[in-house]
Amino acid sequence: MKKIITILAILFVATAFSAQAGHYKNFKSVAYVTVGTVNQMGTVKNWEELWKTYSKNLTLDKVYLETYRDQQFVKDDAMKAAIKFFKSKGIEVSGGITYNYSGGVRQRWESFCYSNPEHLAIIKQVAETTAGYFDEIVLDDYYFTNCKCEDCVEAKGDRSWGEFRMDLLNDVAKNCIVDPAHKVNPKCKVIVKYPNWYDHFQGLGFDLERGPYTFDGVYTGTETRDATSEQHLQAYESFGIIRYFEQLRPEHNFGGWVDTGGARYPDLFAEQLWFTLLAKAPEITLFNFAGMNFPFRDGNRTWANDNPTLNLDELKAVSKERGIDNPTWGRVAEYAYEKIDPILNKLGTPTGIKAYKPFHAIGEDFLHNYLGMIGVPVEIVSKFPEYSKDTKLVLLTECASHDADILAKMKTFMKAGGEVIVTSGFYRAMQDKGIRGIFEMTVTDRKADIDTVVVLTGGSRTDYLHKTDVPVKIPLLTYHTNDSWEDISTLQHENGWPLLQYSVYSNGDIFVWVIPDNFSHLYALPAAALNRYRAVASADTKVFIQGPSQVALFTYDNDTFVVHSFHDTPVDINVVVHGTKGVTDLSTNEVIAGTQGQSEKIYGRERFDASTCPVTIPPHSFRAFKINK
Repeated sequence: MKKIITILAILFVATAFSAQAGHYKNFKSVAYVTVGTVNQMGTVKNWEELWKTYSKNLTLDKVYLETYRDQQFVKDDAMKAAIKFFKSKGIEVSGGITYNYSGGVRQRWESFCYSNPEHLAIIKQVAETTAGYFDEIVLDDYYFTNCKCEDCVEAKGDRSWGEFRMDLLNDVAKNCIVDPAHKVNPKCKVIVKYPNWYDHFQGLGFDLERGPYTFDGVYTGTETRDATSEQHLQAYESFGIIRYFEQLRPEHNFGGWVDTGGARYPDLFAEQLWFTLLAKAPEITLFNFAGMNFPFRDGNRTWANDNPTLNLDELKAVSKERGIDNPTWGRVAEYAYEKIDPILNKLGTPTGIKAYKPFHAIGEDFLHNYLGMIGVPVEIVSKFPEYSKDTKLVLLTECASHDADILAKMKTFMKAGGEVIVTSGFYRAMQDKGIRGIFEMTVTDRKADIDTVVVLTGGSRTDYLHKTDVPVKIPLLTYHTNDSWEDISTLQHENGWPLLQYSVYSNGDIFVWVIPDNFSHLYALPAAALNRYRAVASADTKVFIQGPSQVALFTYDNDTFVVHSFHDTPVDINVVVHGTKGVTDLSTNEVIAGTQGQSEKIYGRERFDASTCPVTIPPHSFRAFKINK
């Protein structure tokens, strides 16, 4: 009997191990299979043949099988074959829908007309069909409208396009998608994927206030691709947008979504995966399944010998051992997952500097991501935070000026002892709307091309002067001397203007952060200026960094943090942490004691004991640490 029990126990463990083989501890590995691929494969036999090589490159826990895209409907026998095949491999199956109408006929991205009854009938039919197959459906991020046909023009009336489209798509979502799907399959969960262009959502019908509740949850497009491509998205957004959407309806942001678009080299692709997972996405979807089977492009990686996190020599060697001669994009994804998974469970819940963005507000579009790229851990929130021991500072960019009660909220926050950082764009929007009652500045119509920054951090006069990488154009702000003061100054041809301004109000403090006309010129500012920005912005964190731009900092609530460099060469930075015991590398257990001393002086704050720890980061790589107690 004992022998039988032992054998059963061994079989149980072996079965459990087999079920988890290749899976990750902290997230699900997912791929999205387009309707074209489902129809093309057609049979279980075809899937089996493909799987012989595919599965050597990429381990999957789940797939989304698409039923409709671009007027192509799934074939029933092909869908049933796909479902049967993936389930036979122990892979979860869910449904996908892409509600685009006809590709690029009149516009590059052409949506359905949600005022057209014939289109609505298709939308409803697709939702019902998909719910018949699956208990979960994700809508690809085409669920927006850019239609301006005569029907839409008439239906819009005097409303703005944004108001009309948000009302329209919320109504269609409920009556043509969610409710019909629930009626066919009461267990079915319908999830909307929101794309990466969050600052412009309201204009095309995405409603972040109602949408996460109209649907059963949201999915997040974390594709930042290449910052030089047409959207000019900054890599930090792959992290920040997950955190933003998570607070819209907590615990209802079901994952992040990445593709290989614009990946000049594989590190760009891997960085998006890492940041999505560092934001604690519960699953990550690769778009698309077929694309993950293409061999990846090495690109011109001048840093290949500098020990980057994505070590392609190691990847290729391991692939060779698996019998893979031409590793695919899926293999790059799996390698990236293997590098990030071991540290994820050591990190707590992501935290950051609360940046208030009211629903549907615009202004200084996507600036939050540029701030993330200079090492300021920004976390966008849709509700103005209350002052507390954990939230002593709030950041307000121009979009916050759309809140009619913003000044009252600022004053309440500062009366409680809080600090407010506002951008020059915010101040400009508010300068004739009452902010002068806090302190008086004027954002003039004049500009300056500054080439020198003055940071008064000690030393001789020449030690204060730091050159910018390129001339930087900034708005010129004037102020009443001694009502406020320049914390960081600028110079150009022996004249100067503020870059960071400081004043007080009641029991609190206010800073004005002057933003260059070209946001990427934040990267051209000297390290001394960036260091001061980071120190000022760190009121709610126990760590900030010192060094050049384009090094990101991700902070967590359990005294852990991650730094990532976007440089093409190794970069040396300092991490400044509260306390005198330094930091420990979470991967190697190396202890870095650093230099002990007092934090720098910031008016309105008490100084603290700090450790300044030198850290070298390889190109396009991350390192994770904990603060020692």
